[in-house]
Amino acid sequence: MTIADMRAIMRLERQVNCNLVDIVSLLVLLLIGWLDYITGYEFGFFIFYFIPVAIAAWFCGRSSGLAIAFASAFVWYISDKYTHHPYSQAFFIYWEMFMRLISFLTTAFTVSRIRDMLLKEERLNAELRAALQQVQDLRSKIADPETFK
Repeated sequence: MTIADMRAIMRLERQVNCNLVDIVSLLVLLLIGWLDYITGYEFGFFIFYFIPVAIAAWFCGRSSGLAIAFASAFVWYISDKYTHHPYSQAFFIYWEMFMRLISFLTTAFTVSRIRDMLLKEERLNAELRAALQQVQDLRSKIADPETFK
């Protein structure tokens, strides 16, 4: 493996400060929840709740993404409850929260899996480039008659 290959892998795998990413994700989530609350239940913010989930899952992995997914469902529930969204049946708010939770969890799993697959692909590409370089080095040694003296 060449130095350039290792640097490329290290750039992709560079460990970000997950505590900072989690705090920023929570702050973004709280901002989204607040905006959702002040705009009322008729103006849907559901799609924006995916942003902190995806950020946490991409930069810090599955467990962080799952934690933010649960927090997103809870913040949505609180926002919806305190906007006094009328439901024909009391349990519908829990069904809505459950459906959103499933969506957020799916996003966290998917984004973290894509990130893991990307890192694995980069590692494999670096290993293949290193093996190719070794083959080329061996070919040049075999082609040079001075090598066997």
